[in-house]
Amino acid sequence: MEPDRLVVLPEDINLSVAAFTEIVSVSVHALRRFERFTHARRNVVGIWGDGNLGYITAIFFKAMFPNTKLYILGVDQEKLSGFSFADDTFSVSDIPDDLYIDHAFECVGGAASQQAINQIIDHIQPEGTISILGVSEYPVPINTRMVLEKGLRIFGSSRSGREDFLKTVELYKEHPEIIGYLRNIVGAQVEVRSIEDMNKAFETDIHKSMGKTIMLWNK
Repeated sequence: MEPDRLVVLPEDINLSVAAFTEIVSVSVHALRRFERFTHARRNVVGIWGDGNLGYITAIFFKAMFPNTKLYILGVDQEKLSGFSFADDTFSVSDIPDDLYIDHAFECVGGAASQQAINQIIDHIQPEGTISILGVSEYPVPINTRMVLEKGLRIFGSSRSGREDFLKTVELYKEHPEIIGYLRNIVGAQVEVRSIEDMNKAFETDIHKSMGKTIMLWNK
C-alpha cells in the first residue's frame, strides 16, 4: 500500500470502534454529498432505519449539523430508544400525518426500502433531497409521480474515499462523544486464530439483529 493511502488514527482510539471505520466513512461520504446537494432549508431531517447504518449516520449527522432537528423512523422500539441524541423517534407504522421533513436519508435496504422511500416521498417538503444508503438486491418501485410533482433530488452512496476517512478521523477528534456512541454497537468480539474462528465470527454476525461483530486477530 502506498503511504498516501494511509490515514493516521488517534493513538488513544478504541480499537474495536476503529475496526469498522470503513462503514462509518460511507455515512460521512453521504453526509458530505448531502451538504453539497441540498438547499439551505435544513430545519428538519429524517433518517429511516433503526439498524447499524441508521445509527451511525445519525451520530455523524448530529455532529456535522447540530442545529438541524433530527427525526429517526424505524420499526423496533428498543432500537429506537438507543437514539438518545436525536430530537425525536417514530414508528414507521404510526407516522403523524403532519410530520414534514426538509430532507431524508434511507438506511433500510432490502425489500423494506420500497416502503421507506415512498414514506419519505410522502413526508418530504418540495425540492427536498433524499439520500439512499440502504442496499437492495432487487429493483425497488417508487412513486416517481410525486418525485416529479415535488421536484425532489435523489442520490445514492455506498462507497467512500480517502477524503471521507480524513473527515471521519477529524470528527473522531473534534467530537470524542462519537466514540462512546459507537461503542454501543460493538457486539460480539471473536478471537481469530484459525479459519474455524473466522467461520464462527461470520456465523455469529448472521444471527444477530444489531451491533458490529469484531474479529480480534491473534497469532
